Amino acid sequence: MENTKYLNRRQNLGSKFSRTLFIVPSGSLRMRSHSVAHRFKTASDFLYLCGVHVSEACLLIAGSKSYFLSDSIEATALWEDVNILMDDDRLKLAGMELRPFYQLKEIISDHMKEFDRVAFPIGSNEALDRLVLEQVSFTNRSRRRFTSTPLALCDSRMLIGQLRHVKEADEICLMKEAAQRTSRVYRKLFQECLEGRQERDVADFLESEFMKAGMSWTAYETIVGSGDRATTLHARATSRVLRSGEAVLIDAAGEWQGYCADITRVIPVDAVFGKMHRQVYDIVLNAQEQTINAVRPGITLRYLHEMSQELLLEGLSRYRIGGDIKELMPHGTSHWIGMDVHDPSAYVDEAGRPLQLQEGMSFTIEPGLYFREKTSAYYGIGVRIEDDVVVTGEGCEVLSSAPKQLEEIESLRSQLNKNLDRH
Repeated sequence: MENTKYLNRRQNLGSKFSRTLFIVPSGSLRMRSHSVAHRFKTASDFLYLCGVHVSEACLLIAGSKSYFLSDSIEATALWEDVNILMDDDRLKLAGMELRPFYQLKEIISDHMKEFDRVAFPIGSNEALDRLVLEQVSFTNRSRRRFTSTPLALCDSRMLIGQLRHVKEADEICLMKEAAQRTSRVYRKLFQECLEGRQERDVADFLESEFMKAGMSWTAYETIVGSGDRATTLHARATSRVLRSGEAVLIDAAGEWQGYCADITRVIPVDAVFGKMHRQVYDIVLNAQEQTINAVRPGITLRYLHEMSQELLLEGLSRYRIGGDIKELMPHGTSHWIGMDVHDPSAYVDEAGRPLQLQEGMSFTIEPGLYFREKTSAYYGIGVRIEDDVVVTGEGCEVLSSAPKQLEEIESLRSQLNKNLDRH
């Protein structure tokens, strides 16, 4: 069952886009110094269609026929094994022709004349871009003899993203596991002493706990913004010291077996939030909870975003706080999530209309307010609350469960200890 799902995905892609030739690379090693490479991460589309973690390989789908190309198909590892197929990998490649990588140009050339369009991740690999463009140019010169329509190019990520829009049951399970493991790490952090620590200490704590929880990757670079740095949407952890009376905005999550979580919370450095911070938090939490409750098949992410903005405005009015909502919340309320923290699926259909939600679609809900205007009494306060959801038949399931109710957070903060090691 585990192995046939990859075969089914490849067949579905070839059938859905029967006139498109797909070229999907696994990715290449990137050097961090003259002799040491960065840790390799397989391209998500390749992993979705093959289930194999291997570098310097390529998948080619030509209708009902698929090829797996690698120069290490029969190789064994001496120094490195990042581009070597493991024994159980071959089961996942059932139904594909295994070819050496150097035959890629020949196979593309053989099949290109059978299709109307070529799809590949444009811009991800300079050598692949050059190879495909050369072959398309050559093929188009030949096509002029029997058609006035040239061979088209498109980005494979958008087309494969259509398959990835709706998650399969096992994908949802993996996403929920990533979110739950991440949520448990947040709960641990909420019980740690933060005053006097650096933002980097917080990031180090989270990332080490993710690893201890069995998550081999962070889903993205950990965001830690303390004090007025919470108004920077993607604040990188720095040596800034966390002070009493402040709060910290943390956007961090782990990845579980190829699937990401994405969770944001705000934590007071002390045991409780300050009065104004508490007001802003209450506004954002109410907007998030009501937006989550509104999720159902048939509506759109645009609808949810507009609803979230209206709820934030109502909350601001309730506390008599002024400001332009587009400046106070300069980002969208949601983005797709799955194997990538921002899954590369479209938000609109071919006519430009917002896509309607379907059962199995997964995305974030993350309203926020950021007071950057120095004349505001709320200057320096930034609050974002983010959870991951998947659409169900009648609403949605929230995959993450990190504490977010004010009373629960302050209860956990009252259990402070000194276990957060300085690094």
